[in-house]
Formats: sequence, C-alpha cells, structure tokens
Amino acid sequence: MPLPEDAEGVSYEFDEVIFTSPSDVETLVAFYRDALFTDGWQELSDFSLVDEEFAYAEFEQDAETITITIFGIGESSETTIDLSSAPSLTGAMDAASSGMTIADWPTPPDATEVDVSDDTLSFKTALSLVDVAEFYRPIYQSMNLDAGCLEDVADYSSVSCSYSNGDITVSFFAFEGFDATEVEIEVINYALESSADEDDSGELGVDDEDGLPLPDDRNGYSAESGEFRRTIALFSPSDLATLVEFYQTELASRGWTLDDAEETETEATLRFSGADGELVVTLLAGDETEVVLVQRNQAAAEEAGILPPSGQARLFLVNFTEDELTVTIDGETIQVPPSAGMESPDDAPQLDLPPGTYDVTTEVGGSSVTDEIVVGPDESWALLLDEQGALPLQMY
Repeated sequence: MPLPEDAEGVSYEFDEVIFTSPSDVETLVAFYRDALFTDGWQELSDFSLVDEEFAYAEFEQDAETITITIFGIGESSETTIDLSSAPSLTGAMDAASSGMTIADWPTPPDATEVDVSDDTLSFKTALSLVDVAEFYRPIYQSMNLDAGCLEDVADYSSVSCSYSNGDITVSFFAFEGFDATEVEIEVINYALESSADEDDSGELGVDDEDGLPLPDDRNGYSAESGEFRRTIALFSPSDLATLVEFYQTELASRGWTLDDAEETETEATLRFSGADGELVVTLLAGDETEVVLVQRNQAAAEEAGILPPSGQARLFLVNFTEDELTVTIDGETIQVPPSAGMESPDDAPQLDLPPGTYDVTTEVGGSSVTDEIVVGPDESWALLLDEQGALPLQMY
C-alpha cells in the first residue's frame, strides 16, 4: 500500500493500516485517488463521500476491494485503510485452496532449534508466552480459525488448544520456561487428502485426535489438555442416535469398555473405562448435535496425589503474587504464602469440600475480591490467586 511521505505512527493490525498525517482530509484523498489509479485500482465513486473533516472511499480491482476512511482531528488527519477484502495485499489466502501445510507456518525471527517433522513444527524462542500468542494471532485470523485460546494468556505459564475451520486443523502448544518459551504446532490440512481416499459409502467416517475418534462431518472442534485431564468439544449435523452408535463402536475398537449409558430423546451420556483412565462422552441434540469428550487419567492423578476423597472436590490454592494472600471459602480462612503452588501442587495449601457452589474471597494488599466457583464430585481444581481474585482451573 502506498503511504504519503508525511505519514506518522503507521501500524498494521487485523488487516488494517492506520496512520496519522499533518495533511488535511482532501489532500489525503487526492493522494490515494492518484496512487491507487496508477496501480490499477478503480474508485467506486457512487460510494465516495468527501468533505473537509471526513472522507470515505472504496477502490476495486480484480474482485478485491480497498476501503479508506479519513477523519480530520484538529491539526492532523487519521487514516484507516481496510485491506480485509484485498488478500493479494495482505498475503492472506484460503488455507485449503493454498494447500497450506506445516512448512508454510512462520516462526518468530529469534526461533532456535526449529524442527519440522511430518505435520509438526517445534522451536524455542526468547519471546514471552503473551508475545508468542500475539505473533500467531494474525495467522489464525487469516485462516478463519478461532483465536480464543490465544486470549488472556498472561496469567498462565502454558497454553494448549486445537481448532479447525473444517478444512485445516491447528493444534497449538506453548510453555514458558525460565530461559525460553517452547512451542509445538501441528497442522493437518484435510483438503489435501486425495479424493481417492474419500469414503463414498454414505456412512459416517472417522478422524483420529490423539487416539480419540471424531466424526468426519463435524463443523470444527476445540480441544484442551492437561496432565490429568483433556476435553474435546465439537458439533455435528448427524443426529443423536447416529453419534451414540458411532462412539460406542469406535471407542470399543480402541480398547475402551462401555460401563454405563444414559439416553433420552435429546441427550445421552456414555461412560467408558480403559488403559488411559476414564472417558465420558456427553451428547446434546439441537440444530446440530453437540458432543463433549472428557478423559481423565485417574492413575496419574492418584500417583501425583491430587485426588480428593471419594465424592468430594479438592482445591489447590496457587499464589501468583510475591505477597501473602488470605483466602476465605466455606467459612474457613487460609493463609497462602507468596508463590505457593507455582512450582508444584505439593507446595500449595489445599482444601477438600463437598460438591457445590462457593464464594471465594481473596485478600491481598488491603483489598479483597469475591468470586463464585462451582465444583463437582471427584474433581480437583487449582485456584489461581492474585490481586484480581481467584481463577479456577480444572486439573482433574
């Protein structure tokens, strides 16, 4: 994109170029009419609006559109150029049509120990977890992938999630250590699969996600994983009965044993056990069928000592500050030492409670915040504590 010589504070974010200029509105409009016409762009004059304090103009070329908005503010003008409908200028392309693979994924300039193997990219970087998330946010957006897992990562030392837009699935993991942030990204482009491999039988096909089956007609999915628990959520146009049969068949073939099944016309809950612990599949009928798989590794949780007494819930109080905190819950007040639980749950004060809803009051530095949490039977939670209150994170 051409910029006037007096452009100041130029930034590019979310497919928009933004800058200020001491030139007036009409001068900037004249600049872009001339520069873009030279580059082959045609102004859609029916949509143009120009006066001394405001201008709006659209330019078109080869089915792409540039939109320019200019506001006169005091002695300067602020210009916003929207390039979201001009992928040839932003480099954004449809992931499926471009044949994107893991080899096309960028890495931060300081990345070290970069390794690309099969569908997986791994590397280390000196960037913080927050900066890594910001680096990859535009990539997610350009491929119409939900970037929700890259939001609000400042309070965490790691992030792990998977999202799909139907054609391409991206599994993202990053861990911020003391010396570097370790990143691993897996990209699977289903659009690149040969049509000869497609199942033309009309039956519901299956894709694999780390040993768990997903129906091939799903409209994307999301996944979260931890040391003792992982969750996969998806929507499918298949009806409830079809998906119940799908999971009973596919999980049995993977060594899972169906222990219990509850089913009505609108919802179903399937409980399985296997070598990797317990697995609960919940299905809810609607315009599409919502499916949630929750896998818990009881043996690993027991070995780590995080399991609550049977039927109870256990809370680990993790202090993210360098000050002592006071936490009041269910009538009990607990002193939480600075940085308690940051290295290991063994260092965190813990509390066992009956399942239910509780108010948690966190006091630090003379101020207090009260939050509400909900815990279920046989669950383990970390309460991440700081001046802003208590953030619950389910461990098991």
